[in-house]
Amino acid sequence: MNKLIKPLEWIENSIAVLSMTTVSLLVFGNVISRYGFGYTPIWSEELSRFLVVWSIFIGVAIGVRKNQHIGVDALIRFLPHKLKLASEVLLNLIGVVVIGILVVNSFEFIRHTYEFEQLSPAMRIPMYIPYIAMPVGLSLSIIHFIHNIVKLFTVPDQAEQAICASEHADELTNNCGGDQK
Repeated sequence: MNKLIKPLEWIENSIAVLSMTTVSLLVFGNVISRYGFGYTPIWSEELSRFLVVWSIFIGVAIGVRKNQHIGVDALIRFLPHKLKLASEVLLNLIGVVVIGILVVNSFEFIRHTYEFEQLSPAMRIPMYIPYIAMPVGLSLSIIHFIHNIVKLFTVPDQAEQAICASEHADELTNNCGGDQK
């Protein structure tokens, strides 16, 4: 499974960096153009918005991969190992189901957009193209949720590591082994 995850990790990181770098350059160029030359390219704001959407959905997948998605783990931290393991598996399975429902709905949304031939206002591209970010990012999230489940059964103490990876791990250093994050 690691042979699949490593290239995905590189692709996700590359998309996130490229999209946010491009957004920064577009916004900076837009400000210079507006105040320096009195001209604003119509398409730059729209492209920036589409790239931010892509970075959000790819960012969701990166968050799942790093096990930094939102969760309440205050109670789970004090459970014995087997219950921690069971709760982490259950949470990841719930993530797979919820994200799976969102993937199915996003395909339906894209299908409707394709059928109505909706175009973006400024760039005049079909709107289903930017909307592809939804199923792509969400599908990557499902892959990472499944990988998290596999790691829970193959990596020793993965349940404790997953819980200690949260941003509040420093509050319970006794349970997380000191500075481990």
